[in-house]
Amino acid sequence: MKKTIQKKQDKQKTQKTMKKQNKSNSRVTRRNHIFREKMIKKFKSVKLRCSPKTAGKGYTCLEDETLYKLKELWNARHPESKIDANDSKEIWSLLNSKLKGVCNKESCWLKQKFVNGKLNKELEESYAPVSPKEWNKNPNEWLSSVDILEVMKQYEEKYKCFDFIGPSPIDFDTHKLYGECVWEELCHFNLEEEIKNGRFKIGIIFNLDPHYKGGSHWVSMFINIKKGEIFFFDSAGDKAPRQIVKLANRIVKQGKQLKVPIKFKFDQNYPVEHQYGDTECGIYSLYFIAHMLEDRHDSKYFKTHVLDDKYMQQFRKVYFNGDL
Repeated sequence: MKKTIQKKQDKQKTQKTMKKQNKSNSRVTRRNHIFREKMIKKFKSVKLRCSPKTAGKGYTCLEDETLYKLKELWNARHPESKIDANDSKEIWSLLNSKLKGVCNKESCWLKQKFVNGKLNKELEESYAPVSPKEWNKNPNEWLSSVDILEVMKQYEEKYKCFDFIGPSPIDFDTHKLYGECVWEELCHFNLEEEIKNGRFKIGIIFNLDPHYKGGSHWVSMFINIKKGEIFFFDSAGDKAPRQIVKLANRIVKQGKQLKVPIKFKFDQNYPVEHQYGDTECGIYSLYFIAHMLEDRHDSKYFKTHVLDDKYMQQFRKVYFNGDL
């Protein structure tokens, strides 16, 4: 009888122990699953926005020359695991395979130890600029002059026929001390020089505040020399300010004085209003110049189609990367 009771007690103890172990194993399995999910999320491939110059390939933001440099640097550091391919797409695939456990985005490759900072220029030029940290708290933060310039400089890199001027305050013609203008490039704009330098498309972004104020509203103007067109765009749908009309008239006059005269026509989107919020004027200006430059829209488009704020907000993720 005692033996039977003892056996029952032993069996119960064993069952309790097994239950505890199962619970413990279940917790470990659950923790492992959560960790694995986190790692998968962490290394889920992130597609970055390329700079205009490198956006054509589709599968990569890196130019062939950069991929060949990466291959050489990898092989120098990893002789036991060399990349022998010569085709740029194949090199990219092999690098992606070798680095996918370390990097979840392509830009990370250029930051690896084997690269040793030798491709920092390529890192900067291959991808769209990084958005300011302030955007993390406020996704609709107003664009600064620096933000605008970073984007436009990349378009200048791709299109040698393009000249970006600005972002300039509205009082660009005002003379400061020692006779200098607030914005020399506009004050002394020379159409003949632009043509000599092979720049037939000119984009200008202005702020409606004078140079001694903090900034109020971004507007833009695009000059297409071959088409003989000067178009002013204000997302708020207001008339071009007198300072900009004066500049446009100056360009029209210069066109008439060329050896082979160009008859310019000035136009604007007034009274068509696109923007009803107060944050996206900088993005509207970038969009206008980029789309006119690449002939995706003509000037008539901005007079016949309304592009609302919500649509424009999407282009923050086109012209900028969240991180590299």
